[in-house]
Formats: sequence, C-alpha cells, structure tokens
Amino acid sequence: MTITSTANTYRSAFPLPALLLPALLLPGALMAAPYLGRCQMGECIHVDQVSRQVVGEGSAAVPGDLVMVALRTAVSAAPETDPATLDWEAPAPVQFFCSETRPAFRAGDGSYQGLDLVTPVGATTLVTAMYLHACHPEAEIGEDPFAAAATLGYGATGTEVFADHNALTAR
Repeated sequence: MTITSTANTYRSAFPLPALLLPALLLPGALMAAPYLGRCQMGECIHVDQVSRQVVGEGSAAVPGDLVMVALRTAVSAAPETDPATLDWEAPAPVQFFCSETRPAFRAGDGSYQGLDLVTPVGATTLVTAMYLHACHPEAEIGEDPFAAAATLGYGATGTEVFADHNALTAR
C-alpha cells in the first residue's frame, strides 16, 4: 500500500472498475462517522466511510469476511478540524479481509497485504484505522487504532503478501 503526503495517493493502490462504485453507495449500508485517519508532519488525513458491503468470505482454514467499502478522504492542517468544513475527495472503493487470524487489505494488483493491527508502526496507522472502521463499524476506535485492535481481540499477525484471495484463505 502506498500512503504518502496526500490522501489521494492511497487510492491508486485500490483500483476497481468504476462500474462497481455505484453498487457500493447503496442506502442502508453500515457506515462509520468521519474519523481522523492519521496526522503526520502538519498534515491530517480524515476518512469518511460512505458505504460498506460484504462481498465474499474466508474458508474453514482462515475464517473471515471480504468487505468492500467506499472511502472518501480530506486533508487538513489540524486533527480537530470539523469534518463539515473539509474538501472531501470522491469516494473510492477499498477491500479488506476482516479476519482475526489473517487481517489484510487488497492491493491494486489483486494481491492481499497482511496486516499486523496491534504493533504500532507509524506507516500503518492509516490503514489500521481504515481496516477497523470497515470491519468493526459499530466499535469505538478512538485515537489509538492499535490499542483498539487489541481490545477487539486481535493479536500480532504476519504481514506477508498473498497472491490472491485463494492464497490468503488457504492454510
């Protein structure tokens, strides 16, 4: 996943046909309120999950749900910026594999990047927050997504890359 100084950049890691985006914007989908994804070097990335849909599942060996969310992002100079005042980008689709044993997100090439949700690493703060809001929209995530993941029952997991969904869900 590529996350740099602009909120837009991470989207290039998750290309999906534009035809799928309208399906993600179905009314009634479980959504999280806009949240602060990460602040670094005077730039804060705010995220708004505008839709959520379960689009697949794991296996007996690696249980979980494949979740598609549409996320829009905005950048501010301060974490306390009112989300209503932000200039939000258009929603972009992102897939997460919600699994306590093998949490992951889908990269633009169709591979899945494993996530260690409880080991604090600055570069993974944003994707950890996005994963938790996508997979646990009803949970109170707070300012520390790594602590929230531990509270939700996650432990340290591998961060290997899996070629596709079949490889991800194989033991």
